[in-house]
Amino acid sequence: MEIGFKLLNRANRAQLLLIIGTGIFAAGALGFIAGYLSQGQTSILGALSLILAGAGSSVKRVKYQ
Repeated sequence: MEIGFKLLNRANRAQLLLIIGTGIFAAGALGFIAGYLSQGQTSILGALSLILAGAGSSVKRVKYQ
C-alpha cells in the first residue's frame, strides 16, 4: 500500500512540473508578443520551461514503464 501511494505522489509531482513548465512557456510567449519581455528574458523563460517539462515527462515516463 505504501509503494502505490508513493508512486501516486510522484506522478502528481510530475504532472505539476509539466503544468508549470507549460504555463511558464505560455506566459513567456504572450509576454514577448505583448512587448513586456525582451528577447533575452524570453529565452531564459523558454529554457526554464523546457527543463521543467523535461523533468516532468521523464519522471512520468519512468512511472509507466
